Amino acid sequence: MGAYLSQPNTVKTTADGGNTSLSYGFAAMQGWRVSMEDAHNCIPDLDEETAMFAVYDGHGGEEVALYCSKYLPEIIMEQKTYKDGKLQKALEDAFLAIDSRMTMDEVVKELAQIAGRPQEDEVKERVADEDDVDNEEAALLHEEATMTIEELLIRYGQNLNSIKNAKKPCHPTKKAAGPEDGEDACPDKDINGEAGGTNSEPGGKNGKPKPAAGKSSGSDARGSRSSGDGGSGPCPADKPQAEGEAASPTGDAGPSCSSSAAQPQWSSKSKFFEDSDESEEAEDEEEEDSEEEDGSEEDEGEYSSTEEDEEEEDSDAEDEEMCLPGMDGKEEPGSDSGTTAVVALIRGKQLIVANAGDSRCVVSEKGKAVDMSYDHKPEDEVELARIKNAGGKVTMDGRVNGGLNLSRAIGDHFYKRNKALPPEEQMISALPDVKVLTLNKDHDFMVIACDGIWNVMSSQEVIDFVSERIKPNENGEVRLLSSIVEELLDHCLAPDTSGDGTGCDNMTCVIVTFTPQPSSSPAEGSKKRKPEESAAEKNGNDSKKSKTE
Repeated sequence: MGAYLSQPNTVKTTADGGNTSLSYGFAAMQGWRVSMEDAHNCIPDLDEETAMFAVYDGHGGEEVALYCSKYLPEIIMEQKTYKDGKLQKALEDAFLAIDSRMTMDEVVKELAQIAGRPQEDEVKERVADEDDVDNEEAALLHEEATMTIEELLIRYGQNLNSIKNAKKPCHPTKKAAGPEDGEDACPDKDINGEAGGTNSEPGGKNGKPKPAAGKSSGSDARGSRSSGDGGSGPCPADKPQAEGEAASPTGDAGPSCSSSAAQPQWSSKSKFFEDSDESEEAEDEEEEDSEEEDGSEEDEGEYSSTEEDEEEEDSDAEDEEMCLPGMDGKEEPGSDSGTTAVVALIRGKQLIVANAGDSRCVVSEKGKAVDMSYDHKPEDEVELARIKNAGGKVTMDGRVNGGLNLSRAIGDHFYKRNKALPPEEQMISALPDVKVLTLNKDHDFMVIACDGIWNVMSSQEVIDFVSERIKPNENGEVRLLSSIVEELLDHCLAPDTSGDGTGCDNMTCVIVTFTPQPSSSPAEGSKKRKPEESAAEKNGNDSKKSKTE
């Protein structure tokens, strides 16, 4: 069913947690997609005074999203600007730093391991094995090319005597009215198609007996020409015999041109030319006429060929521009795969959000949606200008060179090959937009989610959905935030895949309240995909299925 399953995978990975300053709930669902390519971070204590929450929406595989989930938190903390308290600049530097890592050999290997793709050593071994087989075949072909027909037939089990005995000589009694000289022999042919003498070859070119006289093939019959006396002319493929060379009366039958015995080639040929003087004159006149026509059409032909050449050059240039990752037969993680990233840091009363791609962070301010990120789409004016300046183009359906439908991402280095430009000015840029918000009592919570949610619901619709369910009920009980997210995912899931793809994507969402939720102890993440990573929730590093093509 293309990129979709026959039935959606609605199993959800969930978690709840928090500290004395905030609470969070998270849920993720594969949905209709054939694989799960999202990742996330929920780290309430990145350091003593900072919390980090992030969502990564992978494309072309989950490897880059999972890599970012694993390493981006520490890369952020390693930045000098982070240690200096310049969080906005620290996020920009960290995005570009982790993106540049995607071209390092050791990182590419790790990405390949995450994706379940063959390692470089395995590929080399397989290629070496294939080369050995090719070399053996080439040696065998070379050996056979230098062998005689008899040796080849012996190698492949043919019996030379049986082939010779199977050949039948021409019988003069079965001849039709032949030439006046009464020759009744069928000239034999060797493997080069030349007339043979009394020493005949054992068989044809493919090792099979040659056809007997009186059993001509359709192609031979079509190739013959009749002479004036009704005799049969030579096959076009035959080479003329030397003058005075007589056909062997006991020779094996070669490829015949008709059921009658063949005349000496020079006699039929000379007789043909004697009878065709008038036809030669007519042919000369036709040639003169055709030369005149060719001269009149020469200019037109040159013009049309020039047009065709220009069209071919244009199509070649367009094909080169529209070349997509993997079309050249090479696949490399981080080059043909990438991820969006929306990262929120909370330090004291400051909320700093960095975004690259079309995932989104929205804050509820007294029930009103406040967007903390900007969706990066190729058709937007700023993005389009950068794409064109880097040598790219945006198609009518809003895709960069016909491929990605977003204009900023980590990874995707297939689109970042303009050596004259810095990383942030490439067609696909990893440089994030960063927004800062000073939190106050009017800010209730924030929602961070991938476009699987935002393609179905608007920012305000999501805020309304969560606001209705986050309040305590009549008994004063408060729902787990993860249960609200689970309901949101089910609400966004499409009933089938017959539409335009809305509601059929992977879905990951995090809700963070800016005050602790009055609930029981944080629930341990449920339905973990890999038990060995159950302790990794500190990094929000739920494992994903290996990449499915």
